[in-house]
Amino acid sequence: MATLYIVATPIGNLEDISMRALRILGEVDFILCEDTRVTRKLLTHYNVKTPTISYHQHSNEKKQAHILNLLRNGKNLALVSDAGTPGISDPGGKLVQAVIEKFGGDYETHGNASVRVESVPGPSAVTAALSISGIPTDKFLFMGFLPHKKGRQTFVKRIADSIYPVVVYESKHRIIKFLEELKDLNKEINKKNQDIDRIVETRRGVSKDIKKLLERKRTPLTSVVVCRELSKMHETVYRGSLDHITEQIKSNQDDQKGEFVVIIGK
Repeated sequence: MATLYIVATPIGNLEDISMRALRILGEVDFILCEDTRVTRKLLTHYNVKTPTISYHQHSNEKKQAHILNLLRNGKNLALVSDAGTPGISDPGGKLVQAVIEKFGGDYETHGNASVRVESVPGPSAVTAALSISGIPTDKFLFMGFLPHKKGRQTFVKRIADSIYPVVVYESKHRIIKFLEELKDLNKEINKKNQDIDRIVETRRGVSKDIKKLLERKRTPLTSVVVCRELSKMHETVYRGSLDHITEQIKSNQDDQKGEFVVIIGK
């Protein structure tokens, strides 16, 4: 039975990879990479000589068919992303879905499966950021990358409406914009809450109306943690008020470089 291994790789520091992951990468017939050049750095570091195949969000149906054919012919494959766990905000999930639909997935679950899909867990920017956030994380909502334009404002409002902490990814090109959007949203929430308080003040004694009004009040976003370049040389964690974090990142061009994970609590 052929196996497609979903292998987590370091999000920055090359030491953050398991012994099992290295063994699997060395034993499979091919490694499917989001970017072969990025993965090659990791493989070279650990002297892994397994051939690589490019597989990313722009790969066409012909490439996917080629990969499925390799599995059909008994080849063991490992899927990796540029960093972290495949399938989290990258196209890996589409391939896993295609394999399950084509071959039946895990043998223990589907007795007629001809290809096994197996996880080799490890680093993930989501869990790394949550673990050092200081925000209660027994429950949280992960929303991936924000839309660039269409639907962005709706997306931001959904963050404010969540009763759980929200984790998002944001690029260096839009991190300031996102923080400014959160600040604007907080101003809007505070203004509406003040308006409700003024109305409540004029309706003393009408308990039913007051209760309905108070239910419309929303909690501002007061607990925000921004993590930059996790596990890398220039790892930075920004804490405090939105104003403080925004000004801190704005004031230094170097702080606007890299990859960002933002956790928004209440």
